[in-house]
Amino acid sequence: MKAYIISIIIILFCRFFTYSTNIVTYSVLDSDNIPDERLIMELNFLSNENDRTRISFTLKSANTPFTIYDVKWKNDGNTYLPQEPFSLIARSDEVDGKSTEWKISIDFPFSSHFTYDDELILSTDRGEVRCYTTHAGELLHKIDLLNKQYAENLAESKSKSNMAWIILIVALSIILVAGCAAYLLVRRRLDLKRQKIEELSILISDKSAINEELQRKVDDLYGTRLDTLNLLCGKYFEKSTSDKSKATLCNDVENLILSLRDKDSVDKLTEIVNTYLDNIIDRVQGQIPELSGKDIVFLTYLYAGLSPRAVCILTDIRIKNFYNRRSRLKDRILSSDAIDKDYFVSKM
Repeated sequence: MKAYIISIIIILFCRFFTYSTNIVTYSVLDSDNIPDERLIMELNFLSNENDRTRISFTLKSANTPFTIYDVKWKNDGNTYLPQEPFSLIARSDEVDGKSTEWKISIDFPFSSHFTYDDELILSTDRGEVRCYTTHAGELLHKIDLLNKQYAENLAESKSKSNMAWIILIVALSIILVAGCAAYLLVRRRLDLKRQKIEELSILISDKSAINEELQRKVDDLYGTRLDTLNLLCGKYFEKSTSDKSKATLCNDVENLILSLRDKDSVDKLTEIVNTYLDNIIDRVQGQIPELSGKDIVFLTYLYAGLSPRAVCILTDIRIKNFYNRRSRLKDRILSSDAIDKDYFVSKM
């Protein structure tokens, strides 16, 4: 039968989920061979991808207009509605005196389990129209019809009986093969998703371990000197208006600061930060070469997790200047061409 296309894809509704669109294609067949006026639905294919199940089927009609009010899918004992609402009106001028064919694809929520009695049900002004949504169900339905026909015609022809048994065996073999293939496909997809989840969990665990190890290394480098420094810096700022208090703290603080400012201590701290923050200092120097040595030392203290007051003492700046300098340094990094600039700023 020769067919020609009257109109092509009609998108019924806007997207509601990514990769999810109900699609209708309308065709008209030659009017010489017009079937009866029933609505006949045939399954084309069923697929799982992009976290949704797509069911494609063909709806055949002739002469009489019809309206589809809604559609639902019975899957493994549950009933699902489309991800997008679906309805269709076939007007008189589209079907009168014509044999029409409507190819429809509808997206439903993702299902990894299908059974032989899964059905697609259309509610129309001409009653409910049903079809099985698995080839297994379709084949079993055909097998059931063949068995009935076989029982009715058993007395008439033994050859027909033998043919029915052959078809039954072939159909069961197809069902078995199709079922195994579907099971393996779904199982493989579930295994891949489980593997991705496990990889993400390992990555998160590794990142947490690296951060904890960095903190331990910094503590090993500075030991009790860092705790003492933070304490002295706090007291220093609290009593900074008293010259007498400054004098009593000056010598202790100065000795401790000098021991932490020396190049060896800074180099060792840089090595630790690089080791446990994915070579962040080396990457900053490589991607933003215009930063000065003082800027790199300032960033090293920030990446090591030192308090603002401790950084002020180590770099000999005021607390107000600390926040201004950190803000300006963030702006310089973000305005640079560094590939990892967002990562650099996030660790400050």
